Amino acid sequence: MSDLTTAELGQACRLFMELAYPGGPQTIPPKKRPYLEIDPSRPVTDYLPPAPVAACVVQELSRKDGAAPGYEFRLGSTHFPHIKLRVQWMECQGKTMCVYTVDTHDAFSRQSVQPPPEHPDAAGWTALQEATRQFKDRVKDALEDAGFLTFKNLLRLDLSSR
Repeated sequence: MSDLTTAELGQACRLFMELAYPGGPQTIPPKKRPYLEIDPSRPVTDYLPPAPVAACVVQELSRKDGAAPGYEFRLGSTHFPHIKLRVQWMECQGKTMCVYTVDTHDAFSRQSVQPPPEHPDAAGWTALQEATRQFKDRVKDALEDAGFLTFKNLLRLDLSSR
């Protein structure tokens, strides 16, 4: 994971958190605040497991079966605490590239994405999913505008090489 820099991670987290917590730093849970102002002079390992600051915030993806290597940063938002910034290493055009995305972590269950209409939480869950989808789109746009590689950009690269 040597190609992930502290400055790059700091910028991505800041973009995410500024959208996630529009009320400012005081609305960010204390455990997550270090990721708003990552110090670019420190090594990136200071913000990744097993660093103490990463406890309960950062999860290594290689620990999940079949996942591409990378990390999930459970930065949350004012409307949903479980939304994550994901950084994964993907192969494209013979190179390993750092790809940024958002995991909304809002599926109703493992069996379905939408709750059954008769479920008492269906309307609330559907509203949550729409809010997280809109948030995800705003973060992806901000990351792309800042020059970060997203899955959409990765697909464009792959298609342009064919």
